[in-house]
Amino acid sequence: MMNEEEYIRNKMSQRPNPFRVPEGYFDQLTDRVMSRLPQEESVQTKPTLIRRLRPLLYAAACVCIAVFSVAIYFNHHNAEQQAATAALQQQDAYYNDSYIDEAADYAMLDNEEIYYSLLADI
Repeated sequence: MMNEEEYIRNKMSQRPNPFRVPEGYFDQLTDRVMSRLPQEESVQTKPTLIRRLRPLLYAAACVCIAVFSVAIYFNHHNAEQQAATAALQQQDAYYNDSYIDEAADYAMLDNEEIYYSLLADI
């Protein structure tokens, strides 16, 4: 590592520095740079319509997403609830009608005997 640094120093010291700064260059540098800058005008530009409405557009997009999300959730929830209700109604209809008919056939009861047994419980 030390040999590399010595090599670089030896090479650079043999050549003269090609970069020179003219006399008084930095004394006048500030004045020259400031004279080249454009003059600021105190005219304020009016924001465009889109820039003014951008926050409202963002808010409207958020509201739309929220409304659609809630609508999809309730639609899905409502469909599940309707399917469950239909399944329960089918099950109740099966057990209410066919179960009693099957039980009556199994016991070999007539309608009159069923009515007598129901009145006897009263």
